[in-house]
Amino acid sequence: MRALEALFLGIVLVCLAAIALPAISNPGKLATAMKYLQTGHTSSTSVVGGPSLSAQRIDAILSKSPAYGTGQTFYSDSIRYNIDDAYAVGFFKHESSLGLYGAASVTHSIGNIVCTVGYSCIGRFRYYASWQAGIHDWYQLISGPAYVGSGLKTLEQIIPKYAPSSENSPADYIAAVERDVTSWRQGA
Repeated sequence: MRALEALFLGIVLVCLAAIALPAISNPGKLATAMKYLQTGHTSSTSVVGGPSLSAQRIDAILSKSPAYGTGQTFYSDSIRYNIDDAYAVGFFKHESSLGLYGAASVTHSIGNIVCTVGYSCIGRFRYYASWQAGIHDWYQLISGPAYVGSGLKTLEQIIPKYAPSSENSPADYIAAVERDVTSWRQGA
């Protein structure tokens, strides 16, 4: 048992070092790393993998959302892009309360993706003609070279880049998504 505990502690220390070492030259990142240490945050939650929620479960979660009825899109894109659908819905909830508030209610961007060349935009966010198009683009972004394709596979790796400390609290964002994903998987 001691060997298993030592192995776990070693993994935790490596994860914390990966967060804390780059933060030394950046006070915002250092504050995030310290928050991880203070809250005892030790998970490394991979977003990679097929769906962990059914299309019907997602539609139930979206029952009060303007994106209600897109559960099959979340589910199908989860299979297509090998990104767990629970995390896609988690980002959507954190970014806009499932499309009820903020820019997403107009842009159909489930992740409030910042505008880049080649996209229609409203303000600083990408605009999509439908929720389905916004869902597709979020999965493409996360599975592509900016994130999973470059080796960023966990919430702890993705969120500080996706929602930097200059605009968000990455630690709070991670905790909120993890809390929702756990709750949804448990049927709550």
